[in-house]
Amino acid sequence: LIDHQMHNIEVYNNQTLNVGGGLNSSFSLLELSSYCEEITGNKINIKPIQETRTADVRIYVSDCSKLNQVNNGAWYPKKSVKDLVSDTFNWLKANELNLKKILN
Repeated sequence: LIDHQMHNIEVYNNQTLNVGGGLNSSFSLLELSSYCEEITGNKINIKPIQETRTADVRIYVSDCSKLNQVNNGAWYPKKSVKDLVSDTFNWLKANELNLKKILN
């Protein structure tokens, strides 16, 4: 998407656009937690809470329709949620020492 923006700046200039997976890449917190457990090998103990809290987001799906109009559908997610979690975990592991310097 960034490459497309750089080469077609006039299309994107002064636009505010949502970028995300949309309905096809939506996932629940439970699904995400399951991917994290599988990829990291760590167990995540989750205790369900019955009540809906004020700050809870019941559902979120990115609306990328304006982006798709602007660039004629040139961008769409090419990786699955599981692949993104795996890529993020692998990057964190590869950069763990540098991150500890910054975060500690």
